[in-house]
Amino acid sequence: MIEVPWDSIKDTRKSWLLKNGTEQVRFSRCPMDNSSFTIQKDKERILTIQSFQARATYRKLIENGYKLGR
Repeated sequence: MIEVPWDSIKDTRKSWLLKNGTEQVRFSRCPMDNSSFTIQKDKERILTIQSFQARATYRKLIENGYKLGR
């Protein structure tokens, strides 16, 4: 199973960027609600999703060739 970076105690970032070529998707913790995330692909609109949806989306992107960037 693919691990999500926000489960790691060592990873204290508030956002994570996945890249695939020129495409990028940013996951960010919601500042007011630790169980929600915002997700944004490139410059498209920002979506707020629940933690389980963020996990599923992250794993699907990794399976489709996206890599975690800095």
